Amino acid sequence: MKTKITVLSLALIGMLAITSCTKEKTGGSFSFSGKVQKGPFVTGTTITVNELNQNLGQTGKSFTTSITSDDGSFSLNSIEMASDWALLSGNGFYFNEVLGQLSSAQITLQALADLTNDETVNINVLTHITKARIETLVGQGKSFSDAKRQAEGEFQDFLGVTEHFNQGFEQMSIASQGDYNAMLLAFSIILQRPSNNIAVVPTLPAELTWLMTSLSNDFAADGAVNDQALVDTLLHNISLQNQTYIRQRIQNYYSGLGLNVEIPNFESYIALFQAAHQELVTDFIYPDVASPAPETGPGGEVPNILVKDVTQFDGTPSVVAAITPLGKSLKVKVTGNVGPVTSINNGWVVTEQTDGFIIEAQRQNTLVSMLVYLFNDGKDGSATIEYYEDSETPTFTKQITWTGGGPF
Repeated sequence: MKTKITVLSLALIGMLAITSCTKEKTGGSFSFSGKVQKGPFVTGTTITVNELNQNLGQTGKSFTTSITSDDGSFSLNSIEMASDWALLSGNGFYFNEVLGQLSSAQITLQALADLTNDETVNINVLTHITKARIETLVGQGKSFSDAKRQAEGEFQDFLGVTEHFNQGFEQMSIASQGDYNAMLLAFSIILQRPSNNIAVVPTLPAELTWLMTSLSNDFAADGAVNDQALVDTLLHNISLQNQTYIRQRIQNYYSGLGLNVEIPNFESYIALFQAAHQELVTDFIYPDVASPAPETGPGGEVPNILVKDVTQFDGTPSVVAAITPLGKSLKVKVTGNVGPVTSINNGWVVTEQTDGFIIEAQRQNTLVSMLVYLFNDGKDGSATIEYYEDSETPTFTKQITWTGGGPF
């Protein structure tokens, strides 16, 4: 008899446990804080919290606050809700980490959250793009937690990230260490293309909004991004970016706020996205000719002085052009009367020296190219080129000569 009672008791306990895990949410008083980040949204950004029912429909009850610090921080205290689910929206100007300046127009980012156990609820590009997918899955009968977990896993698959993190997207921050934060920052960066054209810069927030909306709509139906044009847009953005400058700009922005932050290793997660969606080169490539500005399209191709088996040039304008494999580094040292024509968008970081220059590739698996002049005022000239291919010591060295030469 004792055995029967024990088994019955265990069964009842199990039933109670199941009931406890699946009971309806009841709402209550909530206090939480967070950040709104593309780059950081700035002071004055409006934060709206809309109460949702269990089907993620709005009940009509809402709360508002605003960002009071340029690092994107906000907080809400003791808000009373009849439900634990909420839609958070942030509308404002943001720091464009790719350009290193504040946006020219406002954008809106959103996040769905279960406030039961969350003391931190961040709003970012990942929460924004997965929102519609979560709503679709809840509409198909999944619980909010299951829908959110599935949507986040599906989007990590799209990003090429095989490790699925325990942290929800609303817990991630671009200004904190950790692989999950690096993934967020990487995606924030590849959403935004750089441009030096003062006529184009004011249109970039609208372009960003269109891209996020298009990705969200595509992803919502089946948890995949099926429009190759959208993927190509992200890859094109990467092909224009200089990751060293972006890291410096983010660091400088937070330093200007008096904050000492450690920027996570976003570069490795950009590489994972490329590996998932691009055909990869496996060796260092130095094309015979290249455009001095490949980011603007083909055309105007001139000889590449980095071609290893070519040592004689005619002194006309030339380029230094290369493609570096993912996960590899490339540094080139040019010693001689050769002058680089620098551009912030050319993919090289340039260090000029009294007798030449050093360049380091800042894009991988895509062409980087920069115009150079072979000087000597009509006389013959020469230079030494050292290649450091994923090495601290030269892996190849050659001597080039040219007839004639600049200035031009």
